[in-house]
Amino acid sequence: MKTPILTLCLLLGAAIAFAQTADRNQYPSAESPKPLQLPEVQRFKMDNGLPVYLVEQHELPLVQFSLVSQAGSIYDPPGQLGLAEMVADMMDEGAGERNALELSEEIDFLGITLNTYANREQLGLRLFTPTSKLEEALPLFADVLLRPRFEAEELARKRTEALVALAQSHDEARVVAMEAFNQLIFGKEHPYGRSASGTEASLKSLTVQHLKDFHREYLTPANSFLVVVGDIGRKALEQRLDKALMGWSGGQLKTQMIASPPEKKGFTVYLIDKPGAAQSVLRFGHPGVSRKTADEYPISVMNTILGASFTSRLNQNIREEHGYAYGAASFFWEPRYQGYFIAYADVQSDVTGPAIQEFLKELKGIREVSEADVEKARNYQALGFPAEFQNIESIAGNLSDVIFYGLPEDYLNRHIGKLLAVTKEEVEAAARQYIHPENMILVVVGDRELIADEVEALGTVKYLSIEEVLGAVPVIEEKK
Repeated sequence: MKTPILTLCLLLGAAIAFAQTADRNQYPSAESPKPLQLPEVQRFKMDNGLPVYLVEQHELPLVQFSLVSQAGSIYDPPGQLGLAEMVADMMDEGAGERNALELSEEIDFLGITLNTYANREQLGLRLFTPTSKLEEALPLFADVLLRPRFEAEELARKRTEALVALAQSHDEARVVAMEAFNQLIFGKEHPYGRSASGTEASLKSLTVQHLKDFHREYLTPANSFLVVVGDIGRKALEQRLDKALMGWSGGQLKTQMIASPPEKKGFTVYLIDKPGAAQSVLRFGHPGVSRKTADEYPISVMNTILGASFTSRLNQNIREEHGYAYGAASFFWEPRYQGYFIAYADVQSDVTGPAIQEFLKELKGIREVSEADVEKARNYQALGFPAEFQNIESIAGNLSDVIFYGLPEDYLNRHIGKLLAVTKEEVEAAARQYIHPENMILVVVGDRELIADEVEALGTVKYLSIEEVLGAVPVIEEKK
């Protein structure tokens, strides 16, 4: 399981790689994108209170199980940062009667996929299996969910892996930039701003009992739901779940009220020195919106024009026109509570100043768009949406998001129609309301000696060290 920061950095890298390799010069065109009509979602509750959502798909003999609990890193207790991630990492490192090696070998033998994950807001478990292997696979799923072994030896190994990753992150400019960005947007103690993967001190403090306590408190039927998509009917599913999850009960729904981040005043640059860096990592941003924003569709179309496609203004300017970077993009991170807007690129060190100026130009210019811009962006979004439902894993993932964030039951089926109804006026209003280059932070990770003069010419600059962001490089004890 990857940490949220590392996963986000990989996604940013993938977007840049996409910009580098894509062979597109214009948005896809379409006169009338077709509405999406997903299969019926069957809803029921198990006797223990676990909500279950079933989408039958009998075209292929495959089934996807996705269990989601409200148990992400925002629930890490003080002094135990990294606990949710460690619990997720450890759940499939031995469960039931099998140790880590035996469990891994059984998963491979059956030809199934069984994994766990944790992010800021969720801890989850996924099983992908051929229908013919379901009888053997579902008990493994239940073991990992209900009976993780949390062995001390495995915890020591996972702790060392986490500390090594933390040490390596000191040399990963993108990781440094995103950690700093989160801290500066939310604050170091804010649930969205603190380290999800933990610090040296917190990781070294975690015990087997901490993991067991977290698992017992948060991995409960009352605090979870299950999405099942694939080649199985409701009656058969209920019978199998009753047997596999026998004895699982109790708990309560966990809620975590999270304060909005403070609004930013003025444009401030935070320069983090990385001597010898060939590139400057740029991360522009400010507080954004939550997942249930009323302006979801105008924001989505607006950001497509700005930075969410190969032909976006940012990518065309930074990559195509000036050649400053392999790609440039932007997005809104929309969690349950207020998230952030971010625009980003990794540019050559010798063009750091000009690249920043071009970014600011585009961030200001998005307040004016043409009818053609809006039509192309609407169609781009509408045509791409059905591709997110090409397999049972993606159907389960999208349905899980709808359930977790409390979106309307018909949200997915109405999505394309809502996109196509967005107007030019709504896009420009969204840009004025949600993009504020004059009140924004910019995190720059690069070679201070090469870029400081250019950056200081932009206005207020504050200097940070990598150690101030990540802490000292952790001491990793040799295994005796």
